[in-house]
Amino acid sequence: MLIMPAPTRAADIIEYLCCDWGPALTLPAKTNEPAQFNDAEDEVYFLKQVTSGSGRSCSIYLCKMKPDGSAKTEIKELWKNPNYAIDTQVQSTWMDVNRKTRKIALSIAFGGSDVTGLWTVNLDGKDLKHLITPMVINGHLQRIDSPSWTPDGQWLVYGETSEGMPLMKCDKDGKSISQILKEGGTSQGRVSPDGQQILYIKWVGWASRLYLMNIDGTNPHPLPNPDDKRWHTHGGTYPAWSPDGKRIFYIGICLTLVDSKKGGKLWFGEPSGEGLVGWAHWGRHGFVGYAIRGLLITDSDLHEARLIAPSHVIESNNKADRW
Repeated sequence: MLIMPAPTRAADIIEYLCCDWGPALTLPAKTNEPAQFNDAEDEVYFLKQVTSGSGRSCSIYLCKMKPDGSAKTEIKELWKNPNYAIDTQVQSTWMDVNRKTRKIALSIAFGGSDVTGLWTVNLDGKDLKHLITPMVINGHLQRIDSPSWTPDGQWLVYGETSEGMPLMKCDKDGKSISQILKEGGTSQGRVSPDGQQILYIKWVGWASRLYLMNIDGTNPHPLPNPDDKRWHTHGGTYPAWSPDGKRIFYIGICLTLVDSKKGGKLWFGEPSGEGLVGWAHWGRHGFVGYAIRGLLITDSDLHEARLIAPSHVIESNNKADRW
């Protein structure tokens, strides 16, 4: 009698998506108890996608971890077996945490039709809501991009990249939607920590420039650049405000820090370690952001970056090993 060897289990794929800083969370021991938050300490909130090696199952989890990458914890499974997994070949997700309301805004641009669009969810994983479901507009599929909360948690600013690339805003329930600027060619709007301004990218042909405007859309103007008399503005992408609103980070030819009022360069270069910080959030511990190989952290001076959640494959059946 011929005995066939047991089939080898196909390795699962663990992929880390968007992330942001938030208050430390202690999950309740019992279902009916509230979660506890500590604003004096920060943790990193992030999405994790687990796809089976056979491709037959996929789960997307809201998770958290310490700034050093330790104590990774699944808070809640947000989606089980979506129509298609989130595409990780491009940066297709974005997360923004609002500390006042303890809510997360999530945008998903490339994935199944049941997960794409703009979402909100509580930091404890409860109350997942689909605020905007993508539509086909003039033959183009609507794509929601990089939502940013106002500090009071009542409004979201986001990019709408289906046609014209306008900057939009909606209320926290997704019921009141309007365009902030009449002009298009804009993206990556970031509300300032004091809620008074919006930093955004304006595209002129293939060139990108950093612009500022008031929170109501008035007075749009390029960020001053005394170092470049030709353009009078900076070129770059992935902007982020410092927690105190005094500095702006962006990726141009290299990583750059500038004065948010005067526009002068404060630092220019690249961190050692794992490379560029894409789609970064600037918190008290430095930057957290998305890299091709996973999630990374770097100090506020951009001297060193390291992966704290590298994407990988795993063959273990033990849930505790699925990191």
